[in-house]
Amino acid sequence: MLIKKNKCSFSISDDYSKNWFANNKLDKWEKDTFHILEYYKNHKESIYIDIGAWIGPTVLYSANIYKKVIAVEPDPVALKRLKQNINANKFNNIVLIEKGLSSSNGTSQFGGNGPLGNSESTLLISNKDDYLSYKGRHTKVHTHNDIVSIKTITIETLIEEHKINPDHISLIKMDIEGGEKIVVPSLVNFLNKHKPIFYISLHRCYLRNSEIEEIIDILFKIYDKCYVFSPSGNKELVDKKFIQEKNLTSLVFE
Repeated sequence: MLIKKNKCSFSISDDYSKNWFANNKLDKWEKDTFHILEYYKNHKESIYIDIGAWIGPTVLYSANIYKKVIAVEPDPVALKRLKQNINANKFNNIVLIEKGLSSSNGTSQFGGNGPLGNSESTLLISNKDDYLSYKGRHTKVHTHNDIVSIKTITIETLIEEHKINPDHISLIKMDIEGGEKIVVPSLVNFLNKHKPIFYISLHRCYLRNSEIEEIIDILFKIYDKCYVFSPSGNKELVDKKFIQEKNLTSLVFE
């Protein structure tokens, strides 16, 4: 199945992915994300790191416009689908990391939010009692029993093992279903030193407001500016107060 968006095209072969693309019409999904991918494609040396690659919509799109794409995904079901979709193409610039970015190199519990592969699996389940005790979290009709052990990797180890020059990174995208609560504090030294453009999706559906505030505070101590992109592609400077008042979730830090 050939997918076309803007001037980019890629193929998918996994049946679940075909159904997802058919039912969700890529033109309506995360419009701001694709504006962001396009906006930063020529920034620095064009290395894009996708933390939370899932079945590959942003990875395969970005392989058209970035020199190198680092795709990080630990969910074993999503990984199987992602591999099939990557193999359906002739891209030679995608590096797949079959681990979850986290605060340590090792293992962690992962999933716990419906069936694996559904894009909502989370590192938060590693502290199940805390995760399930938050009454404000999004519950849909999910059970919380699909939990697996995954390998984890720190940003420093990822950069070292794959010989990435941090100063050549054009954009880092993080969309990890509340796992930002665990991962962002562990990125402070790396982000402070190299200050890559950092695009984060905040999951207010899984995190307490105090946890969101802590993440935002950390990032504003590192970066001078924060932007949001509209569905039409307009870039707007925002501050902490505005982010919280409007419950914004997709933020780009420069």
